[in-house]
Amino acid sequence: MRIGLWTLAGCGMMLAASAASAAVTQDSFLLRNTGDLVDLCSAPQTDPLYTAAVNFCHGFGVGVVRTLQDQDAASRSGRLFCFPNPAPTRNEAVARFVQWANADPSRLQMSAEDGIATYLSQQYPCPRRR
Repeated sequence: MRIGLWTLAGCGMMLAASAASAAVTQDSFLLRNTGDLVDLCSAPQTDPLYTAAVNFCHGFGVGVVRTLQDQDAASRSGRLFCFPNPAPTRNEAVARFVQWANADPSRLQMSAEDGIATYLSQQYPCPRRR
């Protein structure tokens, strides 16, 4: 499960090549919505704020995933998501999240936390118990 945690936190390096995004601005760090997180996680290496953006993406992703995992552990109603074994790599997970978010413009308007939670629950559903 820890591998999955780091997987989501993700590395934005692969995203620079795989996702086109607007230039990162200081306002992107306010994380008004999932679109801002997508901009940070997919900042091109040529962006002056690249290092800060990718580091913010990593830290925010780790924080959200850990919080969701802690909530799942305390919940009696079941888990929100279950990472596969083996879990996708960091680069794969972030690239998939960005791709998922960009596939439906309404997702970009969700809060960043809800965007991650919705992505995880849709992409990594837990097996149903019999």
